[in-house]
Amino acid sequence: MKVTSASLMIEGARLEGENPLPMFRSKQQHREVTDNGSLTPELKHHMGENTGERYLPYRIQDRYSRKRDAMELKTIVLENDILRAVFLPEYGGRLYSLQEKSTGRELLYKNPVFQPANLAILNAWFSGGIEWNIGQIGHTFTTCSPLHAAKLRDDEGNEFLRMYEYERCKGLFWHIDFHLPPGAGQLGVYARIVNDQAAEVPMYWWTNIAVEETEKSRVFSGTADVIYIDPGKGYGADRMPYLPAVPGADVSYPMAFPYASEYFFQTPVSERSPWEAVAYEDGRMFFERSTSMLRYRKMFCWGAHIGGRRWCDFLAKPGEGHYIEVQAGLAPTQLHGIEMPADSVWDFTQLIGGLSDADLDRVYQDDWELARQYVESRIGDVLSEDDVYVAHAKHQALADRAPEELLHTGSGWGALERVRRASEGGRSIPRGFEFADETLGAQQQPWLTLLREGRLPLHEVDEVPSSWMIQEEWMDKLSTSIRRPQGGAGATWNAYLHYGVMLYERGQEEEAIEAWEASLRLAPSAWAYRNLAVAKRQQGENEQALGYYEQAYAVSGSFPDRAFVEEYLGLLIQHRAFERAWSVYESLPQQFYESDRIQIIVGAAAHELGHDAFMEKLFEAEFAVIREGETLIIELWYAYNAKKLAEQQGVGLTKERIEEAKLLFPPPSGIDFRTIG
Repeated sequence: MKVTSASLMIEGARLEGENPLPMFRSKQQHREVTDNGSLTPELKHHMGENTGERYLPYRIQDRYSRKRDAMELKTIVLENDILRAVFLPEYGGRLYSLQEKSTGRELLYKNPVFQPANLAILNAWFSGGIEWNIGQIGHTFTTCSPLHAAKLRDDEGNEFLRMYEYERCKGLFWHIDFHLPPGAGQLGVYARIVNDQAAEVPMYWWTNIAVEETEKSRVFSGTADVIYIDPGKGYGADRMPYLPAVPGADVSYPMAFPYASEYFFQTPVSERSPWEAVAYEDGRMFFERSTSMLRYRKMFCWGAHIGGRRWCDFLAKPGEGHYIEVQAGLAPTQLHGIEMPADSVWDFTQLIGGLSDADLDRVYQDDWELARQYVESRIGDVLSEDDVYVAHAKHQALADRAPEELLHTGSGWGALERVRRASEGGRSIPRGFEFADETLGAQQQPWLTLLREGRLPLHEVDEVPSSWMIQEEWMDKLSTSIRRPQGGAGATWNAYLHYGVMLYERGQEEEAIEAWEASLRLAPSAWAYRNLAVAKRQQGENEQALGYYEQAYAVSGSFPDRAFVEEYLGLLIQHRAFERAWSVYESLPQQFYESDRIQIIVGAAAHELGHDAFMEKLFEAEFAVIREGETLIIELWYAYNAKKLAEQQGVGLTKERIEEAKLLFPPPSGIDFRTIG
């Protein structure tokens, strides 16, 4: 009913910048997906398609620590007489809190801290609330970046909130409208995605909802049919609540999983209004329901394994981070590809709420199907299928309405796209979006210059290059600029650098290498040498790759950024050049020397060279940048202790010693992030 700006004081670790290097997409456009033989051809159709990793044109957000202090986060509050929703416009529009005003009870898991961790496409991610994932598999490109936010009014004069952005990887416009009209007991979420390009694009959408996890949290949806994770085999298909991967356990209770896991409810096409719910032992129930386009549902849990519990604590505070995720998406699993047609609009509505008087005997009866039917009936009592579609029609009618009062600004890329289109006399941006000239900033200025003057502005080789670009229309402009006979004004070292990045991302590797070599002929730079090193490494030519990294160092007199060091040391370790890696490490300036990732990488060299003091310190540290599923430090722990065992026993280091070390030396909890095994 009303939308206001506010702020939130929280203990947190701030993001401290971005990795300046371009991270190129996986050479494999698709992923190979295995299964245990239970998936039908229909279920396997499109599985793995267009799910190869992609990052550009965005930059990796890997600059943060575990050093928390008091920080102020901007919030936007949407509330009516029943619910109060708090959003974080600076961090992907995350719905941080959804609170019942009469009781003060949270419907979501609300993280007591802001702690970035390495789980998103671009690295930085934080747990809690509701996240809106679009465009590419994974926690989305903008999950730790600002969105545009605006206040609007519906036909009855009720205020509602719009969050929106231009998604640069796939060239999409998207917005989410949030509605809480008077008397509404559920938050209305209307998402609209616009592909106004002349070609279809691979698409992805999953709404990730974090809710509290308790010992008896129980998950329900509209079907018993699921696709689940079968460790060591891939995916499997079966029916809830008993799955072959966890014999004898009712996995509608997430805590029954001995490891981190997930399953996807295969909602039948006949289901008009898909839903998912979590019931609790005090009679509470969280639920969400949607229009049919958002057809599939998922449950993710960290499981009872020590590593999963460690992740919960790591992302929050010890004992305060226990959550599960209930999710809603467009495809059968997050590894199923789906194409959005050219010149099309997709939209859907989700309604999110709760109730507090569930019959515990019926929720917790042994027969999950009967319990499921009861939960479905209770949801229907407060939110019917027809209610969902009535809300959707109202929300859809407002989709083209222009933002009235801007509350927060996101990136300048939408404005740049608007200016580009206007300069070419072609399409305008879709209605419902407002990207003002005032949002154009330093990242967009070089591309504005290219648009208006036909060239990228020149900058010094020791300066960080401007933001990367991969969009075809800009690639055409840059190509024209380089080749235009105007006294060579457009053919600069940095123009060739950017052009090479565009080519390499498109798979035109030889042409990219030629562009970077042309860049070096004009002005040797660490940036071009590094890109050539990446290309050679991917071709398996590690000696040449190492040489290019060394030339990057030589041309600058140092590495311009710690990201160069991380890549170079990683390649030296892979090449088993341990003494060289250690020598490089010892020569680093202080700001690089203490980097989490560098410490982890060089640990392998320290182990091989017998630097025990370093290893002991490594095992006692708490690192911010551990990746989900990463086991490098665990492997070093076992290898280190196996080596000690071998020395004590006067024998050589063998696989048997490593297996013995695994039994005798459980890793310290601070480094144990294993989620299986």
